[in-house]
Parts: sequence; structure tokens; C-alpha cells
Amino acid sequence: MEISPNVHDFGSIPKETPVSTIFKIKNTGDKPLIINDAKASCGCTVPRKPEEPIMPGETGELEVSFTSNPSQAGAPMNKSVTVTTNVPGSTKVVTIKGQVQG
Repeated sequence: MEISPNVHDFGSIPKETPVSTIFKIKNTGDKPLIINDAKASCGCTVPRKPEEPIMPGETGELEVSFTSNPSQAGAPMNKSVTVTTNVPGSTKVVTIKGQVQG
């Protein structure tokens, strides 16, 4: 499994305004890849994983949305999403970052 990019930098983010990005997940194996879970490091980050298996050689999309809360205004943001699959030992972490406007 390959995920690209590993890190997405939103740059300057308007406070309390949702932003989202897509991470591409490629199945580099020879069996269908099932994304069992995509878990965010906090409640302000919401991952949406592919529900269908990703066939060998195919690519799926992991959408990650972030909405800052009032206490994050003016602060840097660095959040992670842990992706687990049906392949033992294949846990991957992707990161989103940016600067929340004050």
C-alpha cells in the first residue's frame, strides 16, 4: 500500500472554516486492499475512508477534512490520521498541517 502525499500543507487556513484534501491510496499488493479504519488524532479532523475494496494496482481516495475551533485561532495546526488495512503490519499515518488565521 502506498499513500500519497504523506503530508498535506493547507498553508493559511481561515478560522472555523472547513478545509479538506484527498490522499491517494494505491494497492501495491496482489489481493484486494480493505481500509478497515482511518482514525484522526482529534475531533476537529474527520477522515472519510474508501468503503469498497481497492483492487490490486488500483487507487482509492481518503478524504480528510479539518475545521478549526475558536481556541486554535492564530496557532499552527498539525494533525494525523492513522490508516489500518486488512494487510498485517500495514498501518500508515498521514498528516495535515497549516496555520489557522487569528
